[in-house]
Amino acid sequence: MRRTALTLIMLLAVFAAHAQTFYELQFTHPLDGKKYLGLLTYFSDERCKMRLVRADEGAKGKVWESDYTKTTDPWSKEQAMGMMYYRPKDARSMPMLLWYWRDFRGEDMSPEPQICYDELNQSDFFNATSFKEIQLSNLTAAYLGKFYQTNETDYKALLAAAKKAGAQNQTEVTGKGANTPTLRLLMVANTEVNDIGIACQQDIKNVTNEFRNIARVLEIPYEQTIVSETAFSKSNVAKAVEDFKPGKDDIAVFVYSGHGFRFQDQKDYFPCIDLSPTAYDKAVENYATMTDIYNAITQKGARLNIVLSDCCNTKVGYEAPAVSVNTLFSRASRSLDTDKLRNLFLGQGGNVWATAASPGEASWCSVKGGFFLLSFIESLRYQISSLTEEKPSWEGLINLAIDEARKKTNGNGVPQEQNGVKQVRTKSIK
Repeated sequence: MRRTALTLIMLLAVFAAHAQTFYELQFTHPLDGKKYLGLLTYFSDERCKMRLVRADEGAKGKVWESDYTKTTDPWSKEQAMGMMYYRPKDARSMPMLLWYWRDFRGEDMSPEPQICYDELNQSDFFNATSFKEIQLSNLTAAYLGKFYQTNETDYKALLAAAKKAGAQNQTEVTGKGANTPTLRLLMVANTEVNDIGIACQQDIKNVTNEFRNIARVLEIPYEQTIVSETAFSKSNVAKAVEDFKPGKDDIAVFVYSGHGFRFQDQKDYFPCIDLSPTAYDKAVENYATMTDIYNAITQKGARLNIVLSDCCNTKVGYEAPAVSVNTLFSRASRSLDTDKLRNLFLGQGGNVWATAASPGEASWCSVKGGFFLLSFIESLRYQISSLTEEKPSWEGLINLAIDEARKKTNGNGVPQEQNGVKQVRTKSIK
């Protein structure tokens, strides 16, 4: 089945090399009285970096830089507190960033972190004065000059990406030709079930927003069909798949969010999806295999097929315990490279197929959606970032999504990490 990890996904992000979201940090050190300015770059919890300078000297003075990793202490009623740390790998010269909250929903968490250079001495903790998001297009030469010398590689890359982002924001939509492909999304989500319904509802929002915006940026038509709420049933899903008719030049996307399982003697690595309309209906009588759905979608002949399922792949009847963990998910992607996006969706043909968990594994979710689908969107944004050096590919994207979902469930209080399964067969087209 699909398991819920009731997480507090904070409306914060800090960053990394090849990042997608940028933040500016300001604080005054209580010992030397000097003001410091930090530029943080974030892609994921495992890829974060901060560059730090004295505000009055900038890059002309001493410059510090370190990669960061995230650690979270789960919220508990006993402690009446949740804590989230970003620890620098260079702990000798860079500060640790700390957020904490007492409300389970995290509504009392300050947007500014606390700062400390010695986490064992809490009396030395002090508050940052400012923590705000900076859009890529606003990273001007003057702004970047506070943190970098003009001959540094990162300075040149960031400035070029910022200029490109600014130019893309000014692009006007042109007319559509007769052979313009359509991005067609069919999404199935079990939003009515008590345990994971809220996560499935959020998955709908996350996925539809993502693909709708992709179509908008690519200036191609977008159509979506959602099977959820009271319409969620085996017969309605079967009819929706039958009625799903992409053209030969189209991009066909199928996404499932809900419970999943596998039979005791099942050889297929991909799961069955539980299409029971209520908890009182038997899953073994109301299911479809993802292999059958994949075959049905790909046989319709679209140029590019993307088939994703975020569900458990455990043996039928298995129940995993619910746990409480914390994680971060980047709020925004400000470093879009439309050429990379166009290459992925319009310059590639073939089939992309992936599911959240390997046979015998649970798939985890939170109130902000399934870890696999969150990781897919996160990885997609990384692939199309102006700051990502490698050439985007569906193979690389899915590999990264599976790895990011695994990291979200590794050492976060989850009993068992999830390792997705994939099959990617794509090629470039003219």
